[in-house]
Amino acid sequence: MSQRLTRKDIKRDEFASAVGRGVDFAESHTRELVTTIVGVLLVVLIAMLAYFYFGHRSDQANQALAAAVKVYNAPIDPAAPKPNDAAEPSFANEAARQTRARQQLAKVRSDYRWTDAADVAGLYLAEIDATTGKVAAARELWSAFVKKHGNHVLAAQARIDLLELDRSAGKGQQVAQQLREMLDQSDAPLPQDVILFQLATTLEQLNRDQEATQTYQRLVDEFPQSPYRQPAQQKLAGLAPSRAGGGPGGPMAGLGGGVIPPS
Repeated sequence: MSQRLTRKDIKRDEFASAVGRGVDFAESHTRELVTTIVGVLLVVLIAMLAYFYFGHRSDQANQALAAAVKVYNAPIDPAAPKPNDAAEPSFANEAARQTRARQQLAKVRSDYRWTDAADVAGLYLAEIDATTGKVAAARELWSAFVKKHGNHVLAAQARIDLLELDRSAGKGQQVAQQLREMLDQSDAPLPQDVILFQLATTLEQLNRDQEATQTYQRLVDEFPQSPYRQPAQQKLAGLAPSRAGGGPGGPMAGLGGGVIPPS
């Protein structure tokens, strides 16, 4: 019995000693402990404030972008233009619409820098630049978007636009080589059917009609569900009219018309 009590007494003494050391440490390090706790709380508070601030700013940027895109797509109404109508703007002519759209899109980029909305606004500005002959500015904006948002759904269209710029600049041979290399890549930056259509378009521009025909045909055969299938069929009909009338089971069986997807 006395042996058990002695062990209990020892344990009590050890516990009391540990508590005492803890109290002594807390008393001697009160300032450090308080400073550490306050620091952690400040970091948490700053993180929360930053989260809500950037979330609110992103929402504002998206709203500003939506308003700018509404202007970009606004109808032309020479008889009764309403350029200042926020809900349903319209413009007297294309130049007026383009000028207002450029102003609002540029404002999105300057007011909401570092947001996704600002980068998307750059894509619309690139379209305007390309149509007004500012090719270098358009290339810079499209390239910047692809570099920063390579996996974004809109990056594919930006890549296609860059290919078109190169074709227009007389770089068809380089574009064709680039597209052929993409076809062999397992992680190509564009879907296979898009690559084939772009390659066939490039070959057609280079007057290599036989290769273009073969490439369009490959797209039709290998990607029956592709939105580019009907445009490819139309191209085939134009390149080789005699093939367009093939009967069932022929190389052009089931061919029909369609609208070319926007590039």
